[in-house]
Amino acid sequence: MLTNETNLNSAEGNPSPARNHKPPPIFIHGVINYGEMINLIRNIAEDKQYTTKSLINNVIKINCVTPETYRNLIKYFKESNTYYHTYHLKEERAYRIVIKHLHHSTDTEDKTGTA
Repeated sequence: MLTNETNLNSAEGNPSPARNHKPPPIFIHGVINYGEMINLIRNIAEDKQYTTKSLINNVIKINCVTPETYRNLIKYFKESNTYYHTYHLKEERAYRIVIKHLHHSTDTEDKTGTA
């Protein structure tokens, strides 16, 4: 019954509810003591909220289950000056729009909407 209602809403032109996308992985560099790192992460997130994988060159890959866990870990790593890298959440990425077949003399700052 719920599926039919959702389909009706989208058929009527109402947008479907926003999807939560899987957060990107977090790569922590220079991890010498894995156990110590896990204990620090456990203070921020529950064990069921993330998974870890050991990579070469003392790098640990963390996959978070929810965007909230991802944000909390990133905040902690920034505050503690931990060397890491990751990517933007899909919800936080900027939109990129390309308009093709415009004449080179078209004013890109035209706010009136008339051609």
